[in-house]
Amino acid sequence: MIDPRAVQRYGPRVLRGIALELAGSGKKGLQHKGLSLTRRFSFGTLTNRNALQERNPHLYQRDIEKIVGTIFDEITEALARGDRVELRGFGAFSIKRRDARTGRNPRTGEAVTVTEKYIPFFKTGKQLRERINVD
Repeated sequence: MIDPRAVQRYGPRVLRGIALELAGSGKKGLQHKGLSLTRRFSFGTLTNRNALQERNPHLYQRDIEKIVGTIFDEITEALARGDRVELRGFGAFSIKRRDARTGRNPRTGEAVTVTEKYIPFFKTGKQLRERINVD
């Protein structure tokens, strides 16, 4: 949930601007060169390399981390509820259901029952696809 103190301190326009700036940064989620990034490292990557702090000198590093963390937490909570999350121009997160099935243990070849599960799914937005596929 968004911290009301952050909204009071910075206002909804600043928070929206930061979210849009993160969305337009061209980052591929939390993946970089095929390696999964920890949340702490991703904060540093997003805030230092994108000059987010330079563009918003009135924000402290800890506040930027809190804002980014809040955005990630809100997306996670919405997906856990089964909701769809859309970031205009960036893409949409949703949940897809995988049916129960019979799989195989690759080591022994034995049949294994795989239960039904839900997986997160991301569909890129048109603006992000156009920005990545510049000719």
